[in-house]
Amino acid sequence: MDIDMIVKVILAIVKTFFFFGIGALALRLKMFGSSDLGPLGRFAIDLLMPFFTFYSIVTNFGAGDAKALWQLPLLGFGIMLFGMLCGYGLQYGMRNRTPRRAATFIHLATVNNYAFLPLILLESLFGMKAVAYLFLMNVGSAIGFWTCGIFALVGGGDLKQTVRNILSTNIAAVALALLVVFTGIRVPGTAMSLCKDVGVIAVPLALILTGAAIFSSGSRLMAYRYDAIYTLLTRLVILPLLTIFVLKLFPLDPLTRDISIVVSLMPASCASALIVKKYGGCADLAGQSIFISTIASIVTIPVFLCFLM
Repeated sequence: MDIDMIVKVILAIVKTFFFFGIGALALRLKMFGSSDLGPLGRFAIDLLMPFFTFYSIVTNFGAGDAKALWQLPLLGFGIMLFGMLCGYGLQYGMRNRTPRRAATFIHLATVNNYAFLPLILLESLFGMKAVAYLFLMNVGSAIGFWTCGIFALVGGGDLKQTVRNILSTNIAAVALALLVVFTGIRVPGTAMSLCKDVGVIAVPLALILTGAAIFSSGSRLMAYRYDAIYTLLTRLVILPLLTIFVLKLFPLDPLTRDISIVVSLMPASCASALIVKKYGGCADLAGQSIFISTIASIVTIPVFLCFLM
């Protein structure tokens, strides 16, 4: 990895944290409240993001990319499943391992910030085709989130609700985009331009809301400090090393491999703050992991990429 690419990685992460800072400041100034994060998040993810998903896939894929089309969702789900299995073993390193905290730890090992944080980083490093690859990988990641991620917390769950969560508008946008790619349907340029203009709003808005979520979950930051640091090391060091080792065993094309590596390096998912609370996990441990791992990733991601690419 040359100096130019290291600079790109650092600038991409700084750019991400700039958006986080805007969200934290807006929440601090009470321009919106914590109760608004859910509706605004759904607006960004379920309404705006599908336009960006559709545009990215249609403009960056062709019928000849069939291999990537099945590999990427499988890799997204596989990274989640592997994290969950590792989490069951690594939980015994916790010092204050109550059932709720252990379940939360396993959930945090399963789910990382696979959706938004990699967007700016991948676009800066590899261009828009990498973003399109990420959206396809996110199909499998979303399935992993609502199956492995929830199973880690409750050992099962509401199957009907899980299916409903998986079958989101973003998955529909992926399906529609793949239909266009493989049938050769020509989408008018004006329609594609509208998809791009609407979709590009989603990414900065989602990152701003993520920053607000991190800020709101930052309470009790150093409670049970050993477990907080251990969870940080698990999410940002141990799991990436194990995942990258396994990824290198498979004959993946360079771009697919690089995107999988970048995704494996991501910190804890901000969505976990709400999911853990909903399913009876430990909200304090989730808040600690989200806040600390996101801050620490500004160091760990460039270091890993420096040695890996």
